[in-house]
Amino acid sequence: MKFPFSRTIHSLQRFADRRAAAGQETQETALRLRRASRAAMRRGRFALLPVAACALLGLSALSGQAQDAPKADAPAPQATPAAPSGPAPGSVTVSGLVDVYFGVNARAPRSATGGPFTTLVTPSGETIGIDNAGRSFDINDRDVSLSLGEVNITRTPGKGFPLGVTATLTFGDTARLVHGTEPGGTSSWQTLQQLYLTYTPHVWNRDIAMDAGIFVTSFGQEVIESSSNDNYSRGFLFQYAIPLYHAGLRVSAPLTNTLSAMAMVTNGWNNIADDNDAKSVHLQLAWKPNAKLTGILNWMGGAEGTGAFGPFLAPKNRGNLTINLFEALGTYQATDKLKLAGEIDYGSIAGDVSGVHASANYLGFAGYARYQWTPQFATALRVEQFEDMPGVGGVGLRLGGGYNKLNSATLTLEYASLRGRLISRLEYRHDHARVPFFGAGSGAVVADQDTIYLSSVYKF
Repeated sequence: MKFPFSRTIHSLQRFADRRAAAGQETQETALRLRRASRAAMRRGRFALLPVAACALLGLSALSGQAQDAPKADAPAPQATPAAPSGPAPGSVTVSGLVDVYFGVNARAPRSATGGPFTTLVTPSGETIGIDNAGRSFDINDRDVSLSLGEVNITRTPGKGFPLGVTATLTFGDTARLVHGTEPGGTSSWQTLQQLYLTYTPHVWNRDIAMDAGIFVTSFGQEVIESSSNDNYSRGFLFQYAIPLYHAGLRVSAPLTNTLSAMAMVTNGWNNIADDNDAKSVHLQLAWKPNAKLTGILNWMGGAEGTGAFGPFLAPKNRGNLTINLFEALGTYQATDKLKLAGEIDYGSIAGDVSGVHASANYLGFAGYARYQWTPQFATALRVEQFEDMPGVGGVGLRLGGGYNKLNSATLTLEYASLRGRLISRLEYRHDHARVPFFGAGSGAVVADQDTIYLSSVYKF
């Protein structure tokens, strides 16, 4: 209804202009016509506002499109280079952690003289006092303790030096305990957890990783650094079923998109300085069909001595017990918050100790669950069992004594702060043995122990 009226107004104005220009009407007539047309325009200005607004919006859109559109004679924009996926060649990275804890053992274990419940004597004659029997690193009762200080230094291969370098330097109780059966001496090697070179050739369309030196083991769900585990304490399988580190050569490569393999030749279990002329071989297959599931099979075999059994069972240059260790590991990320894992270890041991034949077997299995309630708060549960089964001679070669079975249940509450750099944990653990194994007051030996521990790990 509005648009014909507007066109009529404009027609009157154009007609008046033409009449004035051609001189066909008097100036007065033209002036009257112009005044009439302006009055009509004022009356219809509200009708024109929607049209003007639409026109302005249309012009703005066209202008924006014109600005966004590339010019015909302008060069095409260059793609932004992708960010590098890792450290630059030849770069050095330094990281580390400090791990402290305080805990209480309800049994208050002490020796008959009031000192530590038991003492570990290393091959070089050093002694380490232990209150909590069966524990890997949380060995002290009612003492604020430095468990581990660690510095990691890594260098990626570069043009000047085409090999990667990994060094892990450690101190504290954990450093001494890791090397507690080292034939070369605990004090000599306790600060050096890892030191190896890596060469990564591209062979048969695959990236091969070749390591030479000292490196931590590939066995087990748990590792030396507590902050990388779901629980603070390490389980019986970590303590008795598997090695901690090796010195030798290691090669790993992908076989398919989901399957990879690793092969290793080393001096053996926990020995940088070899105490016999034999070597151990380790083979691994790892299967990862998707982002949620991982399965690993491990086998290691060879004649072992002090590094695996300590100085009493296998004195230096005299121990010759062959161990075949089989392991199956599985990890399943059930949901974004729930992780499940399992571990089974079986070891077969046979050989001679100072001319006396001995044999034994052991079996261990463990289940793990972790639930991440919030980005900061998580809970973790571990249940496990370890059996030491004597063979010829009637002595179990992992726990000592006759047949024994250890069970344990551990509940851990975790809180991460400072953007994940500070990991604080409160942990309760109950241990049970078929035959009395743990310490109590005045040197007593009992079948159960309960501990509660508070720990903090700061990572840098």
